[in-house]
Amino acid sequence: MKLSPISKYARRETRVCLRHFKTHLRHASKHPEDPDAIHDLRVSIRRLTQCFRIFRGLLRPGPVKELRRRLRAVMKQCGAVRNCDVALELLQESGIATGATVVKLRNKREDAAGKLRRHLKKERRRRHPALGAAVNRSGRGWQLDRTLEDNLRVLLPALAEDFFQTGAAATVAGASYASLHRFRLRAKRFRYTLERFERFYTSEMVRGAKDLKGLQDRLGAINDCVVTMDLLGRDRHATGVVGKLLHERKGAFQSYWRSRFAPSRLAWWKGWLARPVKDTS
Repeated sequence: MKLSPISKYARRETRVCLRHFKTHLRHASKHPEDPDAIHDLRVSIRRLTQCFRIFRGLLRPGPVKELRRRLRAVMKQCGAVRNCDVALELLQESGIATGATVVKLRNKREDAAGKLRRHLKKERRRRHPALGAAVNRSGRGWQLDRTLEDNLRVLLPALAEDFFQTGAAATVAGASYASLHRFRLRAKRFRYTLERFERFYTSEMVRGAKDLKGLQDRLGAINDCVVTMDLLGRDRHATGVVGKLLHERKGAFQSYWRSRFAPSRLAWWKGWLARPVKDTS
């Protein structure tokens, strides 16, 4: 069966993300003590996982299911290390560089890093299944009889509208940190989706991606505080310091959202997303 251009594009983009994951997997398995290596591996996993979501129905389901299961296991091990790194860094920034809590976190980090090292070595030895295109005519939202550009004109503006609606709900007064965490994940997925199609857009994509990165950074700063407070236990002093920082960071996020993602900005997003240029690569 002849593959549609969209199916070919899906396979190509997913393979690119898989290669990046393998590169970061090798590096992190050699340097589990390096926080940046762990962070980069987590980002590569998120990008690959988002590829699976974007092109669901266009890739063979068996290999995708197996890889997603294995990626979740790696992500869990990475998360245990990353959370300790975040907490230690945040405490140091807050002027807390010594004490029982810091020692406890360092020990916890060392233990988690050992487990991660063993897991990554096992994962490196395993073969990754071939990510071929699905042999069917279902695209799960993709119209395979139309060009990729025609699909983007419909799908991406709708995705932007959904993103704005979700963000508006997450920024209301009294929104829980759980809702902010869900929106943080939504922001990442939106940004990683746009990355897969940046070749179809010009300067507006650069500007939009920059605004999304700023939003993601502010949401990540909030999540860092929440994660740290969960690890602090009964350390009231540290909890109080981080809690104050959390309140400040939430305010910074809300201000950023109002300035960069006001309701009137949705028209700009939908406008340029509805005008993809033809891919000549």
